[in-house]
Amino acid sequence: MIRPSAALLLLAACTNTDNLIVGGLAAGATTPDIYFDNIGSAIHGTATLRDAGGNPVGDPLAVGIMSSVGNLCSVLHAKPDYFRNPPAADEALIMTTRLGYLGTFVVGRDPGTSMEIVAVSGPQTPTPLHAVNSSWVAITNWSGDNAVGSFNLLTDDPYSTGVGHSFYGRFKTGFCPTLEGTLLP
Repeated sequence: MIRPSAALLLLAACTNTDNLIVGGLAAGATTPDIYFDNIGSAIHGTATLRDAGGNPVGDPLAVGIMSSVGNLCSVLHAKPDYFRNPPAADEALIMTTRLGYLGTFVVGRDPGTSMEIVAVSGPQTPTPLHAVNSSWVAITNWSGDNAVGSFNLLTDDPYSTGVGHSFYGRFKTGFCPTLEGTLLP
């Protein structure tokens, strides 16, 4: 029998330490439990936000996505409305900032900066959890190959308990050339 401390050490040894999301939220009426125990994809690229009809809104933004779904870049290329009409269970953290800048970007202060979590237990209309003002994302590297940084996210309260939900972590994403046209939530 493996002792709990040894099992934790083995789990840590098998985990990709470049991508980490710490935080959680119990299931509600419109979302499953959110705990990010498996990050199957971490991608970045350029995309333009789009309205409900799919029409572009504003300038292109830098986008980073961490998701439980593997090979997310190919999935989004085949199904650009994936985050609005998910076909299967997923939990994803989506971050946007102004294109071409490095540094720390604060939601509510810096134009184009947003973060949200989308979690579904299967095909359903998602209820995104939005970042509240003072949440931030810091990008230390943005190249064709990788985007590297960290974040501290406090989401709005979808269950009217009066309490936001905290998530924080770090990322090192791979480039996804086909993000433009993706319909973000």
